Amino acid sequence: MTRSLMLGVVGSLLCILSRSAADGVPGSEAKRPNIVFIVADDLGWNDVSLHGSPQIPTPHIDAIAHSGVHLTNYHVQPVCTPTRSTFLSGRHVIHTGIYMPFAQGTALRLNLSYTLLPAYLKKLGYRTAAVGKWHLGQNVEKALPTGRGFDEYLGYWSGAEDYYTHDTHGGYDFQDGTECAIKYNNTYSTYIFAERAVNTILEADPEQPLFLYTAFQNVHWPLEAPAEYVARFSHIPNSERQYVAAMTSILDDAVGNITDALKRSRIADNTILIFTSDNGGPVHDENTESNNYPLRGGKNTLWNGGTQVVGMIAGKGIENPGTDCHGMMHASDWLPSLV
Repeated sequence: MTRSLMLGVVGSLLCILSRSAADGVPGSEAKRPNIVFIVADDLGWNDVSLHGSPQIPTPHIDAIAHSGVHLTNYHVQPVCTPTRSTFLSGRHVIHTGIYMPFAQGTALRLNLSYTLLPAYLKKLGYRTAAVGKWHLGQNVEKALPTGRGFDEYLGYWSGAEDYYTHDTHGGYDFQDGTECAIKYNNTYSTYIFAERAVNTILEADPEQPLFLYTAFQNVHWPLEAPAEYVARFSHIPNSERQYVAAMTSILDDAVGNITDALKRSRIADNTILIFTSDNGGPVHDENTESNNYPLRGGKNTLWNGGTQVVGMIAGKGIENPGTDCHGMMHASDWLPSLV
């Protein structure tokens, strides 16, 4: 598929947002499609069975591609904060100036003068909810998710933390809105995020469009997973690879919970579903064993293994499910397409 045809596929699908809301038409907001935007963290190109992984079955992630458009030449930035800032601002890093992840305890933040995707959608009548990793600034309230356009938020503000205790650099980082949510201590984060996402979908009012941004922690370090998941991959000789496989399997199950909730919800027939990773899998640091084959390099590199990632879109408007799109697309394309 050429780039022009690719833009046609994505553009024709997402233009529903503007087409369905004529100014001054009562109830027009209800015609806008719901948007569920799922972000994986550090997912390797070849760590999904869709791309040929013989080790890690990912049927739920694969199913999104099979029912929609599989973006085979889709690119992001090679590390997390730059990509996430691009997702939500629509600006390339040459404009945001964000080239590296924000370090803990710093005053760094995505420019407060930028209008972000949730704020744009909120103006269009959307209920806006975020779940999971933020990593776009936390030193002032205006930099927090609820200060950038999200009505609701559950997750952690920093870039990484313990999956169970939610501690990072000696402090607890888990918030419901702007309040410390200590009750989630000792609960694996993916379970928390999936449950909140599922409940948000099932509670969604078909008369008000929903934007749900779900940024999972998996499979970012530290390598942690429930024992029953690790046991599924005991045949893999490398123990670190066992954990990567287990954490990817947990991610896939969480995605399955979300897609199942969509099928059971009142918004099933009017929802756009997006799945993406924030960068490629790390292969040379952080004690991880991701697999980006046949791409060279990984996270933190400008080779394709760092920037070409798992990406797909499905849902309302897809006329030819199972399409592979080979035209180039970038993380900065989402915001202008969606608004």
